[in-house]
Amino acid sequence: MTFLFLLILPILLLIYSHWERNQLRVERYRISTDKVNKAYRFLFLTDLHDKSFGKDNALLLKKIEELKPRWIFIGGDFPISYSGEKTAERDEVENSCRLLYALAEKYPLYYAFGNHEEKLFSKEDFQGKQQAFRKALEKVELLENRSLRLEQDLELSGLSLDLSYYRPLLWKKKKPLGEEDKKNWEKAIEATGENCPKNIFRIALMHSPFYQAEMEALPVDLVLSGHFHGGAIGFPGFALMTPQYKFFVKNPRGLRKVGEQWHFTGRGLGTHSINVRLANFPELACFDILPMGEA
Repeated sequence: MTFLFLLILPILLLIYSHWERNQLRVERYRISTDKVNKAYRFLFLTDLHDKSFGKDNALLLKKIEELKPRWIFIGGDFPISYSGEKTAERDEVENSCRLLYALAEKYPLYYAFGNHEEKLFSKEDFQGKQQAFRKALEKVELLENRSLRLEQDLELSGLSLDLSYYRPLLWKKKKPLGEEDKKNWEKAIEATGENCPKNIFRIALMHSPFYQAEMEALPVDLVLSGHFHGGAIGFPGFALMTPQYKFFVKNPRGLRKVGEQWHFTGRGLGTHSINVRLANFPELACFDILPMGEA
């Protein structure tokens, strides 16, 4: 009996995981601050990995419309791209392109690359996939180590990491952030500083949570990351495994306060390679930035 149970259990878990990967959840986050004079709402989408919730992402688009965001911020990894030139035929961009076109008809889109965009554009085009995705990106405001003032009291930055920061880790330590990349990040965030009010809420899109700690030295209030897919299995407080094959990583999902900053790691929308979600539903993250004291 025990043997039969152990045989059936993995099959049941895989069936459940397949179901869960298609159950989109809206998660709401509120941050009160004395740096804004009115309320702002945006959505954070990350790690789509060319997934579609219903035909042409109809379910995702419906939920987005119901939330009525002012802006949509995209944290990277919308397509699927595999490492190496010989894998180009396996890259997938069709659903992510369609979604970008549909979103751009109604909302301002701001986009920072993840490792899959970096991989996609690092090799020769195959069957026009690169070209198709590049064309879809014309519909967004691409933030590669640069900042934009969205409102008088709200600024958005997009910070880049090259592929060397996304190598498989297993039991290795992450690659330290290089001096040149540090300077690029600092320049990007300080670019609007000359005419910038002192009291301004700054948001940064930066795909890999492994480098959130390096953000603490920068004048940023909210760091938005993805990449971890919530850690595959929703153990409280840690990830079973991240896409870089790093095991038992702390804080793989959710919003937390670190000193004077907020760090957010989204569970993401899709999966890649290890297509497992258990107690870790796909996430559409809705943020309300509110003046202090406003409910």
